[in-house]
Amino acid sequence: MKRFEKLLLAVEQLCQVVTVVLMLAIMLIVFCDVASRHLFNHPLGWAYDLIGLYLIAGVYFLSLSDSYAAHAHVGVDILVRNWPEPCRRISEMLTNVVGIALFGLICCAASMRGWQSYLGQDVVSGLIAWPTWISSALVALGCGLLVLRLVFRLTGNALSLMRGHSVVDALPLAGAHFGE
Repeated sequence: MKRFEKLLLAVEQLCQVVTVVLMLAIMLIVFCDVASRHLFNHPLGWAYDLIGLYLIAGVYFLSLSDSYAAHAHVGVDILVRNWPEPCRRISEMLTNVVGIALFGLICCAASMRGWQSYLGQDVVSGLIAWPTWISSALVALGCGLLVLRLVFRLTGNALSLMRGHSVVDALPLAGAHFGE
């Protein structure tokens, strides 16, 4: 379990580095596009296609799993706030199962669409013929990584309940770090 978690963390951290690079690329491209538009009256015609097709998809989907692991996602815990830890773990396990099903379907659909786009050599019509399979691959990769994280949490919580001690930490409650 620990080896899998280390590998998962390493992949998530790599995805976060890629996300940072993509975010910097977005900022640089937008800056250059605005400067080119206002200084030379000649915008970068390819900028928004590149940003919209690949960079935003990469930033969003490649950061999903790490955000969940770091508890940086939106969590509504008003109901579970006063529950004992075993009940909170069961609640998280139920949401893990739903998340695995939902993001697993998204991963499969994106994988199939990406593969079909790759085989069909599908491109976006415009100034540059951007291949469409890349954005589908980013969605599949990000959702697949999140599914692995959710399976890890589900397994860890189940083992924690069966063994009577924490195999994985319980999710922190919102606001708990503010003295509650």
